[in-house]
Amino acid sequence: MSDTRVPPPAAGSGPPTRSPYQLDADEGPQTIGGLKAALAPWPDLLTAFTTELEAAPFHQDGAEPLRAVRDVISAYRVEWMAKVHPDIVQAVADDQAGIDDGVPLDVVMAEYDPDTYKRRDGGEAA
Repeated sequence: MSDTRVPPPAAGSGPPTRSPYQLDADEGPQTIGGLKAALAPWPDLLTAFTTELEAAPFHQDGAEPLRAVRDVISAYRVEWMAKVHPDIVQAVADDQAGIDDGVPLDVVMAEYDPDTYKRRDGGEAA
């Protein structure tokens, strides 16, 4: 009997699919080299990432060691996600094409508390 199952994709091998607004620690590129490879299709973004990463101090008085480095990595993981997440890519394409069939942000946010982002009616977030 042969095993015909397809192995699951490696962690970080593709864009997150559950939410375009959240990037968990195990989603997306997991190493600096992986992040550089993921940003390679956008040379300006890759250059900016490399420049900021090289300029980030390993330690600042009163700050957690490597905090600046972690902040740069986190920011560019989010930049990567904005370039590859299907929902975000579609929204950008629609915007560039002049398609405006979405719900305005203020209408969506009217259902949520502006401080806690919890639904005012206590229901689940969409």
